[in-house]
Parts: sequence; structure tokens; C-alpha cells
Amino acid sequence: MPVIAALAAMTLVGSAAFTAGWMLQIFQPERDHDPYPALITVEAEIQRTYHMGTGPVSGTAYSPDGRWLAATTSDGGVVVQQAAAGQQGNKRYTPQRTGGATGLTFNPEATTLAVGTSSGDVLLWSVPHGRQLAALGAPAGRASAITGAAFSPDGRILAAANLRGLVQLWDVSDPRHPTALATPARLDSVTDVAFDRRSATLAVGSIDGTVQLWDVSDPRHPEVLTTLESDQPVTSVGYSPDGAILAAGGSDGTTQFWNVHNLPDSGTAKNVQGRPASILPAANPQASAAPRSARIPRGVGSITGLVFTSNRRIAASTAGGYVQVWDINNSKRPKLLLPPTRPQAFTSLSYDTASSTLAIGAANGTVQVWAADADDDRTRPARR
Repeated sequence: MPVIAALAAMTLVGSAAFTAGWMLQIFQPERDHDPYPALITVEAEIQRTYHMGTGPVSGTAYSPDGRWLAATTSDGGVVVQQAAAGQQGNKRYTPQRTGGATGLTFNPEATTLAVGTSSGDVLLWSVPHGRQLAALGAPAGRASAITGAAFSPDGRILAAANLRGLVQLWDVSDPRHPTALATPARLDSVTDVAFDRRSATLAVGSIDGTVQLWDVSDPRHPEVLTTLESDQPVTSVGYSPDGAILAAGGSDGTTQFWNVHNLPDSGTAKNVQGRPASILPAANPQASAAPRSARIPRGVGSITGLVFTSNRRIAASTAGGYVQVWDINNSKRPKLLLPPTRPQAFTSLSYDTASSTLAIGAANGTVQVWAADADDDRTRPARR
């Protein structure tokens, strides 16, 4: 019987992560289970480790220009530091009334930071000084912990989701005077949101095992384009840089991919095999050369964050303390990055293009910076 541990699920939004606030069972790796047959296990190259506090790190984010690395902790701490300097930054705290910080994300210009809180407020802070520009609250009676937030690539819109299934859309063109645009909602808790590169479509993941794609070209009147089905609660969503691929991480360690490049024309997303994605259940990648979903190996825990490191390459952190690395064009040769020491439960993930590094938040209060390009010379046998 596997050992079962409970951990608050974390969800990634672009380059940021948020505490989902609901509990999942995390299965620890089983020594008597044969791993994925084509799995390449590689020892991770840990470049730096930052100690953010005694509480779990609830979110990590690189700024789009790679200059800043930011993190939040469950006790309300927010740290913004220069990414290249390698020096620990100063820690500030969210107001006591807002509770703990659940995650954060930068706007495209890296001038504003959106910090989610357990009270349901989203705080807009200036970068890097942390001056509060505005506090965005939910409508009366609908507030709940923020589970995900994302700025649109054009920087005009902020989407923020909470445990009640509410997704608020704000015009943040002037972050000192944001304007509420719409408050659509799903029936079940929303775990993550992500914009496509055109700022016209919003992917909305839920614990009900689906990802809805919303047309937000008119953010005052969002409309559902299609619903993508999964067989597990969705914990993370993200688009590839070119917008052609949508990925979703699941509570069972599965990463699923859909081809959505045709969505603006047909209104129907397709999986990478060209069939309607909404009617295809998750499948083991051994069954097909073209990836539909992927899971490596059993026991690594739920997906707590995912990022595209290129148009067809994706990294996903897990609650078991591992990082999966996938080439979508060759899903039968995944890599599993293993820390050189005892794994810590990973809670969040972010990627910096300039330095090709992953910033990984952990439940022990640290942020680890790993080299994103795994070196196959560091390959070691899979753990049993």
C-alpha cells in the first residue's frame, strides 16, 4: 500500500502559481512499481536555493524580462529580488485583513505585481518597491481564496479566479484605477486561468475535470467557446508561446495537450491527433505515437505547476518533489528531473527564458533555481 499524504494543491498561471486551497491525496513513489519504460531520469542541477520563510512557498514568478524573481509564502510574505544577483530580497507582508498570500504574477511590462490572498482580494503592487496601487475585491458574498490570476499579454486585462468558481475580469490599463469588467463563474471551483497570446481566449481549469475556453475579445461579455474533457481534476493550465498548444496538469500527475490553433476559425479545439478534443478521454501515451496525455511514473504526485520552455517543450512540477520535462513531438521519451537530495513537495513553478532556469517553490519554505536544460550525461537509474 502506498503512503498517503495530504498537501494543498497549487496551480500555475503562466509564470506564477497559486494555492488552490483544497486538499488532494498525494501518493509517494512505490519502490515495487516498474517506472514508465522509456523514462529518462536525470539528476537536477540546482544552481541556488533561497530561504523565504518557515511557511510553505505558495507562489513563484519570474518577471517577463527576467530581471526579477518573486515569491509568496502562506503567512502573507512577498519577496521581490533581482534574479541575476542571486541575493535574497526583502520580505514584505500583505495586510493582516487579507490573510495569507496564495500566489502572484507579473504584468507584461514587469511594473506591476498582482498578489492573490486567502481573503479573496487581489493586491496590485508596484515593482520592485511593493507600494500598493489598488486592492481588487470580489462582489459581496462571493469572496473566496484566490486560486489563479493572469494578465493578458497586452497588459490590459487581469483575470482572477477563486474557490467559489468566480472569475473576475478587470481593466488594469491604469493599475491605480482598475475597472471591473465582468464576473462570470463556473459551477465548481476554478483552479487556474491562462490567456492565449492574442489576449482573446481565456482557458479556465476546474476541479470538475474540464477546461473551458472563453472568448474574451469583448471582456465585458465573455462567452464559452468549447469545453475540453479530462478524467481528473485540473490543477494547472498554460498555452505554448505560439498559442497553438494548450496544456493542462491533473491531480493524478497527468499532463494533457490539445491543439487549439484552429479555435478562432472553427470554434472547436482538437487534440494533437486532429480529433475533437472534447470527446476524447485521457489516455496512456504508450497507446499512440501522438501525445494526448502523459503520466510518469505513478506516484510522483499531482501537477502543481506547468510552464512551456519552448513552443513544444514543457516542464511540470509535482507534489512529490520532481519535475517532468516533455517534448510534445516525442512524448514517449520524457525526462524526470530528480533532486540530488531527499525530495521536498513542490508547490509552484516559473521559467526564465534568458537564463533558461526554473524557479521552484517548495513546501519547506525555499525556492530552488534549477537549470531547465537537463543534461543526459547526468542520467541515473529510475528509483524503485
